[in-house]
Amino acid sequence: MKRLLNIVFLFFISTQLYSQTYLTSEVIEKAESHLKQAVGEELFNYFKLDPDSYYEYKNRTGKTKWENINKGKKTKGDFVNGKNIRFILNHPEFQYQYVDKRISVQLASDLSLNSEINLDRIPKYLLEGRKSDWLNENQLDKIIGNQGLKKSVKNPIKRLEFDFDERKYYWMVFNTLYEEKCYSDEELLHIDPKTGQILKHYEERHYVMHCH
Repeated sequence: MKRLLNIVFLFFISTQLYSQTYLTSEVIEKAESHLKQAVGEELFNYFKLDPDSYYEYKNRTGKTKWENINKGKKTKGDFVNGKNIRFILNHPEFQYQYVDKRISVQLASDLSLNSEINLDRIPKYLLEGRKSDWLNENQLDKIIGNQGLKKSVKNPIKRLEFDFDERKYYWMVFNTLYEEKCYSDEELLHIDPKTGQILKHYEERHYVMHCH
């Protein structure tokens, strides 16, 4: 029995000695350093840590768990990765609503980059330190007005979307032709935000989720 207790004690000590733990501030600073290197110091100043960022770790039994990076001064257990350390871009030249402006910095167990930071969601003019070369709202409205859209029940709605296949942004315009409680018939435009080119023009019925 004494020998068994000694083995358990030694196992506990060894897991404590070899577990990979960090100060949470160290993890954040390392992620910030990688992001700054990727986007440049000037653009980096417009990023803030997403408060919902979290990391992956293993507890003493080897079970994988997740913890918010802002919780506690030190990481828990054996640090596995920080694949969900995210930063939110808030730039005066990119103030569009309903756009996901989070950039993920994926850290390996030693806090090196686990994979290259994906910057596709940051417009090129920001990465190149230029002012926006996208169409302004008046120019965009003029292009929409010249498309001969059908008679609608309300003013067209514009929303900036990101095409993950093409890895670029486009404006989606909703021209509502008919609307009921549970669905609407929409005339849709996809417009290039820089050139104003009409990428798509089609009609589609949209259903409201959980409508009874």
